[in-house]
Amino acid sequence: MQNFHDQKLWQDAFVVLMEVHDTFDGLRGSTDEEIVEDCIASATAVASKIADGLSRADRRFGRQVLLDAIGMVAVVRTHLAVAWGRGLVTDEVFKSMDDKYAQLTEDLQRAR
Repeated sequence: MQNFHDQKLWQDAFVVLMEVHDTFDGLRGSTDEEIVEDCIASATAVASKIADGLSRADRRFGRQVLLDAIGMVAVVRTHLAVAWGRGLVTDEVFKSMDDKYAQLTEDLQRAR
C-alpha cells in the first residue's frame, strides 16, 4: 500500500484545501458562517475521499472511491460559487480555486 501523502492527486487536493482554509478561516463567526463551514467541510471531505481511494489495497474499489470524489468536487465548487455570489471571495480568488478543482476533477477521471 502506498502512502497517500506521497501521491500528487492527494497533494493537489491538500494544497487547494489549505487555500480554502486561508480564505475562509477569518470569516468564521460571521453572518455567513454556514457557507464558510460548508466550504471548509466539503473541501476537507474531498481530500479525505481521495486519501481513502488511494489507500485501498483493492485497486478496483479504490478507483470507485476516487470516482465518487468527482461528485464531491462538484459540491465544493458549488459552495465556492455561493460564497463568491455572496461577496465572500473576490473574482480572482474564486476563479483560482475553481480552476484548481476543475483540474482535480480531470485528474480524478484519469486516476488509477
